[in-house]
Parts: sequence; structure tokens; C-alpha cells
Amino acid sequence: MSLDHWYIYGAGGLGIETMDILQSAIRRGLQQPHHCAFIVDHPTATEVLGFPVVAVGDHVPGAKVTIAVGEPFARKALLEKVERLGLVLQSIFSPDAFISEYAEIADGVIVAPHVSIQATAKIGRNVAVNTASILGHDIVVGENCVVSSMVNLGGGTQVGTLSYLGMGALVKERVQIGHSSIVGMGSVVHIDIPDEVIALGNPARVVRRNEDKKVFK
Repeated sequence: MSLDHWYIYGAGGLGIETMDILQSAIRRGLQQPHHCAFIVDHPTATEVLGFPVVAVGDHVPGAKVTIAVGEPFARKALLEKVERLGLVLQSIFSPDAFISEYAEIADGVIVAPHVSIQATAKIGRNVAVNTASILGHDIVVGENCVVSSMVNLGGGTQVGTLSYLGMGALVKERVQIGHSSIVGMGSVVHIDIPDEVIALGNPARVVRRNEDKKVFK
């Protein structure tokens, strides 16, 4: 029996973590075996972690793909690209995560080990949720967001599309974070955060506009 192909888009840090999660799910029988590979725009290596690195254009049409890049706006651009290429967006869930059966999770979501996603949470397409984060009941996370490791979103929190929450950020219940915003590492958010800003500190305060829409400089 031939195996389907599954690509991890991006072979950097998040890419290798995501491939590791996928392989763990396959080994433990929670995901069917696949031909797995990385896909990138301009390969500089032929393999990573023992898996092939494939250039865009050399891929198998109709294959599955999970986007593993840590910049929200890059995630959005790659989502549009894989749709044009005819690849099929696919979620990857760690076997060591808790995901409520009452949560709603869209396509292309990465859920890392020890994440907890509670009842009636709603996670939009192409979101990455990193290790040991807690997403409370009734939270909403919009498309193309990145939730870093050990983030805690209180119940009823809403995160707009294309936003980035840094490692260890704490967000009070029912707070709203606007679209295209960045909440810095270790910040404690007590009040709503507007669209397109960078907020830092405890309590978190807006320090400037998110003009260049880039997390990692």
C-alpha cells in the first residue's frame, strides 16, 4: 500500500518541533504513517532529522501540509501560497496534549506537547500553540496566530487574527487582544489590547505600533 505525502513547511526550529510531534503521533498509532518531508522555498540542505527537504515546485500535488513558521504574517502568506499550490492544510496534535472534545479546532493547527485546550475553545486556521500553554474555556484564537510556550489564556479571552503571544504571557479572563498585535514574553495582560500594537510588561502596556508586522528582527 502506498503512503500519502505530508510536508512540514519550514525546516527551522518550529519546523523540527512540528515534525517531531507528527512522528510521535504516528509511532503511537494516533496518526496513519505517511511519507514525511520538509518543504521550503530555497533548500540549503537535502535532509533534516533524516527527512528529505523538498523545494517548492518539486512537491507532490495534493499532499498534506502543515505550516511551521513562527511569524504570523509569514504564516498567512504561506497559507495563501499552499492553497495556490493545491496542498491540503492539515493539523498536527501532540499525543501528550489535552484537547477537549468540545473544543473547535480548524485546519492547519499545531498543538504541541502538554498544551491544554478546554471546552468550547475555538482555534482558527493555521494557528501554532506551543509547549505547555493553557487555553481556557470559551477562548477564541483567530487565524494565523502564534501562541508561544507556557502562555495562559483565561476563560473567554479573544485573540485577533495574526497576533503573537510571547513565552509565558498571562492573559486575564475575558480580555480581548486585537488583530496583528504582539504581547511580549512574560507580560501580564489585565486589560484589552488594541489592534496592531506591541504590549509589554506587568501590567502589560502598549509601547508602540506594530508597524513592521514582524516578531523576530
